[in-house]
Amino acid sequence: MTFAFMPIVLAQAAEETGSSGIDLVLPDLHEMVAGIVAFLIVFGFVWFKGRHWISRMLTARQQAISGRLTEAEAAKVEAESLLAERRKEVAGARDEANRIVEEGRRSAEAVRAEVLAKAKAEAEEVGRRSREAVEADKGRAAEQMRDLVAVLSLELAQKVVAGSVDAGAQKALVDRYIDELEGMPR
Repeated sequence: MTFAFMPIVLAQAAEETGSSGIDLVLPDLHEMVAGIVAFLIVFGFVWFKGRHWISRMLTARQQAISGRLTEAEAAKVEAESLLAERRKEVAGARDEANRIVEEGRRSAEAVRAEVLAKAKAEAEEVGRRSREAVEADKGRAAEQMRDLVAVLSLELAQKVVAGSVDAGAQKALVDRYIDELEGMPR
């Protein structure tokens, strides 16, 4: 039978027995007394035998939860101490990094100053040598010019003495001397 036909079947059974609707809900008095007695016996047995077992189980559960809470608290304290330690290490690493960077800057400045000093000294040395070379070249050029003027003066004097001293001859001699100077290598 299906559940849809159940109320119909119960209604027909009630009409046949001639009982009212409340009798259908309440059981017979003998059945109710037997059910209550059976319940009390089972409840008493469970209470008498199972109460120690249930109490031990609840105590064990309570201890397990307390143990887990204690472990969690210990783990929390340890994690906080590790976090503080790591923060100190990070701060130390930052300080060390800043120190290394600052040391590198100082070292770079020292190297820069040293390189600039060397470059300045080398530039001064090159300038000094250049000035000395220019002065030496000037001296050699002046000496060569003196030698050349002396040689030319002697040649001119020889030509003047060898030739006549009249104005036409003197002009020809100067022109020839100028032509010789222009033909000389520089």
